[in-house]
Order: sequence, then structure tokens, then C-alpha cells
Amino acid sequence: MAQRDDPLHWGVLIQFRADFNPIGTPIRVESNHEAVIQMAQENFGRYGKPSPGVAPKFHLRVCVDPVHRHGPPWPKPSFRALNHLVHIACGDSNFAIADLDTGVCIGFVTESMVEDASFFKSTFLDCLFYVLAVHHDYTPVHCSGVVARGRGVLICGVSGAGKTTVAYACARSGLQVLSDDVVHLRIDPANQQLRLWGRPWFLRLVPEAVELFSELRGLQPQLRSDHEWYLEIDVENRFPGRTVVSSEPEALVFLDRKRDAVTQLLPLSVDSAMQRLMKDIYVSEPSIIERHRQTLARLVQTNSYTLTYSGDPTKAVEVIRSILPSERS
Repeated sequence: MAQRDDPLHWGVLIQFRADFNPIGTPIRVESNHEAVIQMAQENFGRYGKPSPGVAPKFHLRVCVDPVHRHGPPWPKPSFRALNHLVHIACGDSNFAIADLDTGVCIGFVTESMVEDASFFKSTFLDCLFYVLAVHHDYTPVHCSGVVARGRGVLICGVSGAGKTTVAYACARSGLQVLSDDVVHLRIDPANQQLRLWGRPWFLRLVPEAVELFSELRGLQPQLRSDHEWYLEIDVENRFPGRTVVSSEPEALVFLDRKRDAVTQLLPLSVDSAMQRLMKDIYVSEPSIIERHRQTLARLVQTNSYTLTYSGDPTKAVEVIRSILPSERS
């Protein structure tokens, strides 16, 4: 029988697959190339495996394109949605589509894209998984997070407020890291308790952070999907034992960094905290937005504050430590 043409790469051979459990959600990653699974292992593997017999909730199939060979420098990725479909593109040779209804993703990328580990993980693996997670179960909060004794403080603020810088300084002081730039909330259906879920494995600091933390000198900046350069800190390597993937909420702290400001913690009203948090909720189906609103309404039942501080995060860390239960007992 004559070999048929396959312009859509319908017949690409899927030889590699693995199951993961990021933020408590069972997923399966499949590919025609072992390197994709290795990147998924680096990205999701430290959350552990799903419980035996539990079927994957989402399927991510990301294949290395057998034809395209384009490499860096990468253009800035674009993200678009139409109804239940979300599309990610990075130039002509790297793309993926997530079906929000079915929880299935497909994508083709070049081998060079996979080799650019930090960029590939943030642009494709993270984006594909979290767009599905947010649509189905979770509510995102743009913040970093630190934890003591199972209770977490969410460190919120506008871009440039120093959320990750303060989180890194908290880790240096002995607190656990929950996340560097986003925390996902879920009301557990088993007990109706609100839980915080994070990505604690890496903290990504602006290159200027070396002026505050001299131990970071010598680190090479990495390019992220937002086309900004960051110093990528492996938290477990630098602070062994100070990562935690989930906690209960203790407080919200909204940073307000000002030159030569006196460090000051002030209470924030429920309405003001809610307004600030809802700004991070993107346009979606009305039912999804309402679920986010209800989840955030549970979150702001905890204490909310504004924290004014200067560029040096030392005093801000002292204030945050005073909020957490380990420092009050």
C-alpha cells in the first residue's frame, strides 16, 4: 500500500507519557519526544503522583514538530481565546490549543523551544495547565505567598511592588515559600475549607535584586514568557525544606513600596480588598466569574492589610512574620 501524505502530522507517534498531580489535580502529559516529558517532570514532578487508580482530569499532548526547526530569539507569545478554545502562539513554529470543555490540549513546538527550559515551561506547560485549572476549579490571585505552621500570608501588589523580593527575603528569614507570582485558591468540596495552592519551587527576581542580596551575584538571567529577564532561584536548592505546596489562609498583605517610607501596617476593609483582588480576574463565562467572586469572598474573611515599606525588605519581613502564627505563639 502506498504511503499516504500526512500534512497535519496526524500520525505522529506518541511514545512518551507520564502522570503528575500539580496543585492536587491529576494530569497526563504525552509527547513524541522524551525531552517534553523531562520538562514536565521538572515542572510538575515535585508535586508527586496522583493516587493509584485516579484518572487524569486534563490531558496535555505537546509534540516536537518533525519539520520546523526555528530557534531563539523567541518573539513575545500571544494568547487568544474563542469560546471554549484558548490558543498560544510563539512565532510560526510553536503553538498550542486548549479545549476548556474537554480538558484536552494539543501543541507542536520546535526542539529548540523545549531545550529553552525556563521559557518552554512558563509559556506552554504552565499556561496550558493553569488555564484549564482556573476554568474548572481554581481562582488565581496575583501574589507571592509565604507560610508558617500551615498558615499562609498572600503578598499582593501591583507589578513592581516587590512581591517576589519580599518572599525571597522571608525565605532567608526561615519562612516557607508557597509561590512567587500566583496562588490558586480552591474551596475543598470534601469539607468546604478554603485552601491556597502554590508553585514554590522557583522564585523569579528582577536582575536588580543582586543589589539587595549579594549572594545572587553570578546568576544568569532567564527569559520568561512575558519577555522580561529574571534571576531564577531554585528554592529547594537554596533553602532546603522551605517549600510548601498548600496551606490555609492567614492574611492578605497589599504592598505599597515608596522611597524612604516608614514601614507601616494598616488594616484594609473587606470591600477594598475584594475590589483589588477582582482586578486580577479575566473576562470569562459569567458562571466562572461568579465562582471566582465567591471564592475571593471567602478569602477576604481573613485579615487584610496594606504594608508601606521602602526598597529594603528587612522591616517588611519582620511585619509579615509578626502576622503569622509561629511568631505570635
